[in-house]
Amino acid sequence: MNRIFASSQKLNSEAMVDFVNALCKRHLDHRKRLIIAMDAAFGMEYLHSKNIVHFDLKCDNLLVNMKDSSRPICKVGDFGLSKIKRNTLVSGGVRGTLPWMAPELLNGGSNKVSEKVDVFSFGIVLWEILTREEPYANMHYGAIIGGIVNNTLRPTIPSDCDPEWRRLMELCWSPDPAVRPSFTEITNQLRVMSAACQSKGHAHKAT
Repeated sequence: MNRIFASSQKLNSEAMVDFVNALCKRHLDHRKRLIIAMDAAFGMEYLHSKNIVHFDLKCDNLLVNMKDSSRPICKVGDFGLSKIKRNTLVSGGVRGTLPWMAPELLNGGSNKVSEKVDVFSFGIVLWEILTREEPYANMHYGAIIGGIVNNTLRPTIPSDCDPEWRRLMELCWSPDPAVRPSFTEITNQLRVMSAACQSKGHAHKAT
């Protein structure tokens, strides 16, 4: 399965760096963060259209090409835990990295989970892109598991967060998988947000 994705597009390994390193070395304004989020969402939309669940979506697994400083390019990587869906459901179990794992992967209530586990992870990714921080960095794993399972723990959203970005994050990390949007819905919303950002930029230039 991994060979399919490896052959679908050749990536310049010298130009592609992990997202965390890209954040440390470059200033990313709101527009560039939206671009990176959209690219990641497009990649996940494609995976889900092929009935693939990633299971380990996080910023550490995003590769970013910053060669063109005005237009970063982001690709989703590391398909080591990916599974093919069968009958829209996949076998559950402990897969992924704890802070990004959906409650249904941790609560043991079902041996079946849907592709919406990736959407939950994407909500945490949006928070990472926004804050440049690691979620729950100073918390014990036991407390993280308990908080996620009991739905009492989510990353703290900065007070100056864009309202639409906040809304999308909170929808993505909803405790109810049915409430979480699909990646098609996510990409559509990010397009709207990007268009609004560009319009605001043009308005500032005109004044």
